[in-house]
Amino acid sequence: MTLQAIIIRADGAFAETEELRRQSFITAFEEAGFDWTVNREVFAASRRFGCLKGRMTHFVRQHLKRGGDAPDVDQLIGVMYRRACTVFQQLIANGALQPRLGIRELIVTARQEGVRLALAGAMKREEAEQMLIHALGSRGVEMFDSITLVSEADAVVNPQELYRAALQQLGLNASGCLVIEATYGGAMAAKAVDLRVITTRSAYSTECSSAGDSVGFFEDLPGVASRFGDRRLGALSADERSELFAALQHLHCGTYDTDTTSKGMAAMRVSDILKVKGTVVKTIEPAATIRTFAQGLRVEAVGAMVVKDANGGVLGIISERDLARGLSEFGNDLPSMPVSALMTQTVITCAPEDTVAAVAKVMTHRRIRHVPVVVGGKLVGLISIGDVLKYRLDEVQLEANVLRDFALARK
Repeated sequence: MTLQAIIIRADGAFAETEELRRQSFITAFEEAGFDWTVNREVFAASRRFGCLKGRMTHFVRQHLKRGGDAPDVDQLIGVMYRRACTVFQQLIANGALQPRLGIRELIVTARQEGVRLALAGAMKREEAEQMLIHALGSRGVEMFDSITLVSEADAVVNPQELYRAALQQLGLNASGCLVIEATYGGAMAAKAVDLRVITTRSAYSTECSSAGDSVGFFEDLPGVASRFGDRRLGALSADERSELFAALQHLHCGTYDTDTTSKGMAAMRVSDILKVKGTVVKTIEPAATIRTFAQGLRVEAVGAMVVKDANGGVLGIISERDLARGLSEFGNDLPSMPVSALMTQTVITCAPEDTVAAVAKVMTHRRIRHVPVVVGGKLVGLISIGDVLKYRLDEVQLEANVLRDFALARK
């Protein structure tokens, strides 16, 4: 079916709203007199606590620790949450929220091609309008045929309802629309109402790819068109805009190979690596000491270990880099500290069916060297940057051999 409309997720795909949320939380804590901050990884992991107020509750009680059960804490949380919301709105009004790479060009091209545009998200109306005006100019709101917004709490409780409402406002069937999302959860909500969806990964998304999803993840919109490679800066040219839009049309009708960024590696899956290296993963318990971990690295000749719970689930990952950081921060106290104090808790994982190309790209952009392979919440393997490079070198050697044989056959 012909592509009739593109639905862009406002909070994540259009702009990185989570970064402003994080800044607003930090400001609320500072103004409340607390010496507290939170990095991107921890803030991303707090999504599991649901709505923003639930996340604020978690952070406040965690910061107060023993005092978190005091009777007036709920009142404090309410005040801090409202202040964070106000700061968030002020940041948007001041133009702090910029569109993600390729969004402006996509909107212009879609209008030129006669494809309708819709914005959908968990934001207040005034926040969305301010964002559009700062990003697209005074007529930014008019560039969208419909704007569908729900409360952040409603988006958490019933995420697919956002897309049902967007379709209703557009007056179109799901088969005529393509959604641009930013997280795995959002993508699954769109797919639940039969929408075709791609995901341009938010910096606050912890998933490597959407396992089983026929479309998958991209780092940004220019990355959708394979010839852009890892390009991250600068506006797109007219030819690049056309190529991007053509790629989106192919994605909509299901005729686009999402792994064309590296054709040789695209056919290679994580499962192919595991077949060769095996599925045994060196793990450690969270209560083990850092001294035990360091000894394990030496004995096992590995660079990292996965921290598992009693049920085989992934709690975190700890590497040689963490040892170096811990030594700098804790000095002589480090050897007796538990692994849980030093491990990275927000772990980016992948699935056996993910392509090696996708995992390699995530490693590059996130600057990580180890990605656990997880199925149904259980650890089934570990992919390292060394594994990826080995397969890439094998692929290059194979291509060279094929070209040599071809040249010899022509003589």
